[in-house]
Amino acid sequence: MTLLAKKQGMSTSDFRGHWAGPHAKLALGMDGIAKYVHNRVDMTLWFSGDQPMFNVDGIVELYFSSDEAMARAQASAVGRRHIPADEPNFLLGWTLCVVDTEGGDPLRHGAKVIVPFLLDGFESRVRCVDELSRAAASAKAQIAFNWTATSARRERLWAEPTPPDGFAVLWFQSVAAAHEAFDQDGAVRLALTKAAGVAYLMDELKIR
Repeated sequence: MTLLAKKQGMSTSDFRGHWAGPHAKLALGMDGIAKYVHNRVDMTLWFSGDQPMFNVDGIVELYFSSDEAMARAQASAVGRRHIPADEPNFLLGWTLCVVDTEGGDPLRHGAKVIVPFLLDGFESRVRCVDELSRAAASAKAQIAFNWTATSARRERLWAEPTPPDGFAVLWFQSVAAAHEAFDQDGAVRLALTKAAGVAYLMDELKIR
């Protein structure tokens, strides 16, 4: 999962157009891609502190059929040269998080929210999963977790000073339900008070 910040001065429509057009075509030239999703930020529903701790206009979900397939893709000419060469055309920031997934892939319906976060006040991952899962259930949402195993940055691009410890991916029945979950006394918002992060309402574009 990769956090993207659009190039300064670039419109949101131009950013999304280049990402889903020329750049996506390049990425699809790599073998072994099992899942490729663009999550375009529509709105920030919640953030901890005085201002959002992450600078995000989109989050890439790129999954490979195996670790070996991912290594081959990264070592290919497309992964090693052509994709990095194209990124400055539409990106300011790029922060890669290689993740371990926990929980099944939720049914894709309704409104999607992704929350990159730092564990911060949570005692452990187990406690975090327990509390956020109960909050999601009370909001009638489905939830899955992606935990950062390693992170990387591009030499030519800005990167988040502190990559997230994990990503909570939630699917709500509707956009209204997502807003309610992150209201002042919303169940998911209250559960996240121990964490440091940002909740993004996403416009999902499934590439593969």
